[in-house]
Amino acid sequence: MKKLRWILVTLAFSIPCHAASDSPELTVYYFERLPFFGTQNGQPAGLLIDISKRIFDSAGIRHTFVQMPVRRLFDQLKDPRNACTVGALKTSDRATVYTYSDDFIYQDMPFMAIINTNRRRVISEEPTVREILQSTLRLGVIEGYAYGEWLDTNMLKYAPNTQKINIGDDTTKMHRMIMNGRFDYMFAVTEEAHYVIDNHPEYSPVLTTVKIADAPVGNRRYLLCSKGIDDTLMQRINNAVAQLKASGEFKRLQKQP
Repeated sequence: MKKLRWILVTLAFSIPCHAASDSPELTVYYFERLPFFGTQNGQPAGLLIDISKRIFDSAGIRHTFVQMPVRRLFDQLKDPRNACTVGALKTSDRATVYTYSDDFIYQDMPFMAIINTNRRRVISEEPTVREILQSTLRLGVIEGYAYGEWLDTNMLKYAPNTQKINIGDDTTKMHRMIMNGRFDYMFAVTEEAHYVIDNHPEYSPVLTTVKIADAPVGNRRYLLCSKGIDDTLMQRINNAVAQLKASGEFKRLQKQP
């Protein structure tokens, strides 16, 4: 009997575990910015949450989504750990501090302006970004926020009348500030502009979306991870991103027209 027990214990320790359970667990931070990422019915949800779930599942990586304020999120990722966030824009400054996925996981639709309806007549039906920025309208911008190379460059070039806002993680505060006359307009990508107004009927009479004539295709969004992420784990993520983008499922997950 003792000999049989010894054999069973030996076998238990010698049986290899499933690859997914061997992998380091990945913490995935996100903040509230629907339709890209946020919480609905108590669960992580959004376009980029769905895409990243598909990537991690395909790579067999155990992962946990953790909601966190955006500023604290980036501070957490400065520490060496197996952790990422989804849908970050790529900048040269960030690339020195964090690790990016080799390829982007989503590309935004073009920027639009969201403007107070009472101020709509100040600009033409389909203005250029120069016309908007050089108008008498006051632009609301999120303090410390990167809008991407195209828009950041144009704002620097044309130096619009600007109101800087610290909104925490509630982007809908910007829309309410436009409604209350704190400033006249803001920029938002098409997906976000339509989502917020469609899901807040009370905004529709006061806010109007404006197509920008020369707005290029939107920013590319990446998985952004700690510099200390396990190299093998990061390689598995990159392989899964490449496989997903080579498949027809990638376009379906983007949920764009």
